[in-house]
Amino acid sequence: MKPQNWFLLLMLWLPVVLAQIDTPPVPDYPPLEQFEDMLERPLFNATRRPQADEDDNDTLNESAAEMREKWRLSGVAWENDQQLALFSEREGEGRLRMRTGMYMDGNWLLEEITEDSVTLTDDGQRLRLELWEPRASSTRLLPEQNPQKDTDEPPEQDAGNGDQPNTEQGSNGESS
Repeated sequence: MKPQNWFLLLMLWLPVVLAQIDTPPVPDYPPLEQFEDMLERPLFNATRRPQADEDDNDTLNESAAEMREKWRLSGVAWENDQQLALFSEREGEGRLRMRTGMYMDGNWLLEEITEDSVTLTDDGQRLRLELWEPRASSTRLLPEQNPQKDTDEPPEQDAGNGDQPNTEQGSNGESS
């Protein structure tokens, strides 16, 4: 038999054999409540304890709220065995490279730099800026939510084109 015939025979025989194989049913997963202990002990936190929310936006004073609105932590780096915190203005082109012990935006002291956050203090007020901030939800409409797509009307034609077929050629020479 020729190799092409073997291949054809295999292609016809394989689906029949695979259909006869009994696959075990998918197991039922336990309820999410069973995993609450795991969620309370984050895997990638060295202490395995949830991060304490020391500073809510509701409890921040006006100065701390202004700092959070003006600056964001854009990076953490090492330079000559010292950690640097890299800040950028949210609105504008301002950039700062700071070490612990330096003052920022008046009287905010950079107290601590970790691998993914910094802690700033000002007269007993503590402000923590995270490197990874959650993104704001998008207000862009999805295609199925676009009101223009919901109409049954045909798309508008160019005024100069009328009922003439489109005979323009694209860049590859094909007519559209």
